[in-house]
Amino acid sequence: MMRLPLFVFRAPFTLEEAVCVLAGEGPAAAPLAGGTDLLPNMKRRQQVPRTLISLRRVAGLHEVSFAPSVSRIGASTTLGQIATDPRFRINMTALWQAASQVATPQIRNMATLGGNLCLDTRCNYYDQSYEWRKSIDFCLKKDGTTCWVAPGSPKCMAVSSADTAPALIALGASIRLVSRSGERELRLANFYNNDGRDYIQKRPDEILAEVVFDSPHGWKSTYWKLRRRGSFDFPVLSVAAAARISRNGTVEDARIVLP
Repeated sequence: MMRLPLFVFRAPFTLEEAVCVLAGEGPAAAPLAGGTDLLPNMKRRQQVPRTLISLRRVAGLHEVSFAPSVSRIGASTTLGQIATDPRFRINMTALWQAASQVATPQIRNMATLGGNLCLDTRCNYYDQSYEWRKSIDFCLKKDGTTCWVAPGSPKCMAVSSADTAPALIALGASIRLVSRSGERELRLANFYNNDGRDYIQKRPDEILAEVVFDSPHGWKSTYWKLRRRGSFDFPVLSVAAAARISRNGTVEDARIVLP
C-alpha cells in the first residue's frame, strides 16, 4: 500500500488568507482542491509538499454566474456540478461534455474545474511508484536527467490529459490568478507551455480562482475524445470545437482545439 508522506494541513476560509499562507510557506506548499490528482501524486512521491492548503471552504470559489456580458465559474466548482447542471449543457455544451467524460461519478464529485485545468502532465514512465521509477534511474520530470519517452530530448515529453482545457479554450475562456501581490487575468490558450515539466504559466504563489467567459450567446460547441477504454480513462486524443452562428445560419466565428 502506498502511503501519503507527512504534511501540515491548513484550511483557510477566504482567498486572501489562502494566498497569504501560500506565500508564507513558499514552494514547499501546494493548494488542495479535490485532491484527485495531487494526493495520488504524493503517494507516488511525484509531489511532496510539506503543507497542503485546502480550498474547499474558501468563500467565492464555488460560485457560478451566467450574465449577458461576462460569465464566471469558481475554480472549486466540481466536475460533477458541471456535468449535472443544465445551464452548462445548454450554454457551454463542450464544457458539459468534457466534464461528463472525466473518470467516474465518484471522482467527478470531488474533482474541481481549477484542479483539472492544472492537472499534472502524464507519461508511462513518470506515472509509476517511487520504487519503480528509482529502479530505472528516475526521469527528467522528477529527480532525473533523462526523458525516457525520448532520451535525446532536452525537454520533458509528458503530456497534458485535462479534458476541460480544450473545451474551455474553444469557448474563449480566460482565468483569474490571485497571489498576495495582486491578481492577473490570462487567456487560457496562453496558460499552457509545450514542456511536460514546466507545463503551466501559474507561479508557485498563485491560486487559480475562477474561469471567465464572454457571453456564450450564439455559440455552439462540442467536445470529443479518444480513449483506450470506453470509460474511466484519460484521453489519448481530444478535440473541441466552437462556432458562433448568426440567426440566418452564417458562421461568424469558429475555433477548433487539438491539444
